[in-house]
Amino acid sequence: MKPSATDVNFDGIPGPTHNYSGLSLGNLAAEKNARLVANPREAALQGNAKARALAARGYAQAVLPPHERPDVAALRALGFSGRDGNVVARAAREAPQILAACSSAAAMWVANAATVSPSSDTADGRVHLSPANLVSYFHRSLEAATTTIPATTIAPTTTKATTTTTRPTTTTTRPPATSAPTTTRVATTARAPTTRSG
Repeated sequence: MKPSATDVNFDGIPGPTHNYSGLSLGNLAAEKNARLVANPREAALQGNAKARALAARGYAQAVLPPHERPDVAALRALGFSGRDGNVVARAAREAPQILAACSSAAAMWVANAATVSPSSDTADGRVHLSPANLVSYFHRSLEAATTTIPATTIAPTTTKATTTTTRPTTTTTRPPATSAPTTTRVATTARAPTTRSG
Protein backbone atom coordinates (compact mmCIF):
# COMPACT_ATOMS: atom_id res chain seq x y z
CA MET A 1 0.00 0.00 0.00
CA LYS A 2 1.39 3.39 -1.01
CA PRO A 3 1.66 6.00 1.71
CA SER A 4 -0.80 8.81 1.28
CA ALA A 5 0.40 12.27 0.34
CA THR A 6 -0.99 15.61 1.39
CA ASP A 7 -0.64 18.85 -0.53
CA VAL A 8 -0.14 21.84 1.74
CA ASN A 9 -0.29 25.40 0.47
CA PHE A 10 2.11 27.77 2.23
CA ASP A 11 1.74 31.54 2.08
CA GLY A 12 4.17 34.09 3.42
CA ILE A 13 2.76 37.22 4.97
CA PRO A 14 4.43 40.54 4.14
CA GLY A 15 5.74 42.38 7.15
CA PRO A 16 5.52 46.06 8.04
CA THR A 17 8.72 46.91 6.14
CA HIS A 18 7.30 45.61 2.83
CA ASN A 19 8.58 47.96 0.13
CA TYR A 20 9.52 48.13 -3.52
CA SER A 21 13.26 48.76 -3.61
CA GLY A 22 14.10 46.88 -6.81
CA LEU A 23 16.64 44.62 -5.04
CA SER A 24 16.28 41.61 -7.37
CA LEU A 25 18.18 42.72 -10.42
CA GLY A 26 17.02 40.77 -13.45
CA ASN A 27 13.56 40.23 -11.93
CA LEU A 28 11.34 42.19 -14.29
CA ALA A 29 8.58 42.75 -11.74
CA ALA A 30 11.09 43.99 -9.15
CA GLU A 31 12.69 46.36 -11.61
CA LYS A 32 9.36 47.64 -12.96
CA ASN A 33 7.96 48.29 -9.47
CA ALA A 34 11.14 49.74 -7.96
CA ARG A 35 10.44 52.84 -5.90
CA LEU A 36 6.65 52.50 -6.01
CA VAL A 37 4.83 53.15 -2.74
CA ALA A 38 3.94 49.92 -0.96
CA ASN A 39 1.06 49.34 1.44
CA PRO A 40 2.29 46.65 3.89
CA ARG A 41 -0.99 46.49 5.82
CA GLU A 42 -3.06 46.00 2.67
CA ALA A 43 -0.61 43.40 1.37
CA ALA A 44 -0.85 41.44 4.63
CA LEU A 45 -4.65 41.62 4.62
CA GLN A 46 -4.75 40.41 1.00
CA GLY A 47 -2.41 37.54 1.88
CA ASN A 48 -4.53 36.48 4.84
CA ALA A 49 -7.73 36.71 2.78
CA LYS A 50 -6.23 34.52 0.07
CA ALA A 51 -5.10 31.93 2.66
CA ARG A 52 -8.57 31.92 4.28
CA ALA A 53 -10.23 31.51 0.88
CA LEU A 54 -8.15 28.43 0.08
CA ALA A 55 -8.75 26.94 3.54
CA ALA A 56 -12.51 27.56 3.15
CA ARG A 57 -12.39 25.55 -0.08
CA GLY A 58 -10.86 22.61 1.77
CA TYR A 59 -7.18 23.05 0.91
CA ALA A 60 -4.60 22.39 3.61
CA GLN A 61 -3.24 25.86 4.28
CA ALA A 62 -0.35 27.20 6.35
CA VAL A 63 0.89 30.75 6.80
CA LEU A 64 4.50 31.64 7.51
CA PRO A 65 5.01 34.80 9.57
CA PRO A 66 7.09 37.70 8.29
CA HIS A 67 10.75 37.89 9.23
CA GLU A 68 11.76 40.50 11.79
CA ARG A 69 12.95 43.48 9.81
CA PRO A 70 15.02 45.55 9.59
CA ASP A 71 17.69 42.93 10.24
CA VAL A 72 19.65 44.91 12.81
CA ALA A 73 22.10 42.02 13.35
CA ALA A 74 23.04 42.19 9.65
CA LEU A 75 23.49 45.95 9.92
CA ARG A 76 25.75 45.44 12.94
CA ALA A 77 27.76 42.83 11.02
CA LEU A 78 28.29 45.46 8.32
CA GLY A 79 29.78 47.86 10.87
CA PHE A 80 26.86 49.91 12.19
CA SER A 81 26.88 50.21 15.96
CA GLY A 82 24.89 51.65 18.83
CA ARG A 83 21.36 51.06 20.05
CA ASP A 84 18.99 49.46 17.53
CA GLY A 85 17.29 52.76 16.67
CA ASN A 86 20.65 54.46 16.16
CA VAL A 87 21.85 51.60 13.95
CA VAL A 88 18.79 51.96 11.71
CA ALA A 89 18.97 55.76 11.64
CA ARG A 90 22.66 55.72 10.73
CA ALA A 91 22.08 53.14 7.99
CA ALA A 92 19.22 55.27 6.61
CA ARG A 93 21.55 58.28 6.42
CA GLU A 94 24.75 56.60 5.24
CA ALA A 95 23.63 53.52 3.30
CA PRO A 96 19.92 53.63 2.37
CA GLN A 97 20.32 50.79 -0.17
CA ILE A 98 21.76 48.52 2.50
CA LEU A 99 18.97 49.47 4.90
CA ALA A 100 16.43 48.66 2.15
CA ALA A 101 18.01 45.22 1.73
CA CYS A 102 18.03 44.62 5.49
CA SER A 103 14.37 45.70 5.61
CA SER A 104 13.23 43.52 2.72
CA ALA A 105 10.01 41.58 3.16
CA ALA A 106 10.92 39.29 0.25
CA ALA A 107 10.73 36.25 2.55
CA MET A 108 7.02 36.28 1.75
CA TRP A 109 8.06 34.66 -1.55
CA VAL A 110 7.55 31.22 -0.04
CA ALA A 111 8.48 29.47 -3.30
CA ASN A 112 12.06 30.54 -2.55
CA ALA A 113 11.99 29.60 1.14
CA ALA A 114 13.20 26.01 0.98
CA THR A 115 13.87 22.97 -1.07
CA VAL A 116 11.66 20.10 -0.08
CA SER A 117 12.54 16.51 -0.73
CA PRO A 118 9.42 14.36 -0.33
CA SER A 119 9.80 11.13 1.61
CA SER A 120 9.18 9.15 -1.59
CA ASP A 121 12.45 10.61 -2.97
CA THR A 122 14.73 10.18 0.05
CA ALA A 123 16.76 7.18 1.16
CA ASP A 124 15.57 7.46 4.78
CA GLY A 125 11.89 7.80 3.82
CA ARG A 126 11.61 11.18 5.55
CA VAL A 127 10.57 14.57 4.24
CA HIS A 128 13.58 16.87 4.15
CA LEU A 129 13.09 20.64 4.43
CA SER A 130 16.24 22.54 3.44
CA PRO A 131 15.85 26.29 4.00
CA ALA A 132 17.30 28.25 1.11
CA ASN A 133 20.29 30.51 1.34
CA LEU A 134 20.04 32.67 -1.76
CA VAL A 135 23.54 34.11 -1.51
CA SER A 136 23.40 35.70 -4.95
CA TYR A 137 21.13 38.43 -3.53
CA PHE A 138 22.20 40.11 -0.31
CA HIS A 139 18.63 40.70 0.88
CA ARG A 140 17.68 37.04 0.29
CA SER A 141 20.88 35.72 1.91
CA LEU A 142 19.62 37.13 5.22
CA GLU A 143 16.58 34.81 5.26
CA ALA A 144 18.02 31.32 5.87
CA ALA A 145 18.41 31.52 9.65
CA THR A 146 14.88 32.86 10.17
CA THR A 147 13.31 30.50 7.62
CA THR A 148 14.85 27.60 9.54
CA ILE A 149 12.70 28.40 12.59
CA PRO A 150 9.28 27.57 11.07
CA ALA A 151 10.84 24.69 9.10
CA THR A 152 12.06 23.07 12.32
CA THR A 153 8.69 23.77 13.91
CA ILE A 154 6.85 22.13 11.01
CA ALA A 155 9.12 19.10 10.75
CA PRO A 156 8.81 17.65 14.29
CA THR A 157 5.01 17.82 14.21
CA THR A 158 4.79 15.83 11.01
CA THR A 159 5.38 12.20 10.29
CA LYS A 160 8.97 11.31 9.48
CA ALA A 161 10.14 14.83 8.73
CA THR A 162 13.55 16.39 9.22
CA THR A 163 15.00 19.82 8.56
CA THR A 164 18.41 20.28 7.00
CA THR A 165 20.10 23.64 7.06
CA THR A 166 23.01 24.24 4.73
CA ARG A 167 25.08 27.37 4.71
CA PRO A 168 28.04 28.12 2.50
CA THR A 169 31.40 28.39 4.23
CA THR A 170 32.22 31.44 2.14
CA THR A 171 30.11 33.98 0.37
CA THR A 172 30.71 36.11 -2.64
CA THR A 173 27.73 38.28 -1.83
CA ARG A 174 28.29 41.91 -1.05
CA PRO A 175 25.70 44.48 -0.12
CA PRO A 176 23.91 45.83 -3.19
CA ALA A 177 24.93 49.00 -4.96
CA THR A 178 21.23 49.72 -5.50
CA SER A 179 18.31 48.91 -3.27
CA ALA A 180 15.28 46.72 -3.82
CA PRO A 181 12.91 44.18 -2.32
CA THR A 182 10.46 42.55 -4.65
CA THR A 183 7.43 41.89 -2.57
CA THR A 184 4.35 39.93 -3.43
CA ARG A 185 2.79 36.78 -2.16
CA VAL A 186 3.57 33.51 -3.82
CA ALA A 187 1.65 30.51 -2.68
CA THR A 188 3.39 27.23 -3.17
CA THR A 189 1.61 23.93 -3.36
CA ALA A 190 3.77 20.93 -2.73
CA ARG A 191 3.28 17.20 -2.66
CA ALA A 192 4.67 15.27 0.28
CA PRO A 193 3.48 12.86 2.97
CA THR A 194 3.76 15.71 5.46
CA THR A 195 4.33 19.37 4.70
CA ARG A 196 6.22 20.95 1.88
CA SER A 197 7.05 24.40 0.62
CA GLY A 198 8.88 25.66 -2.30
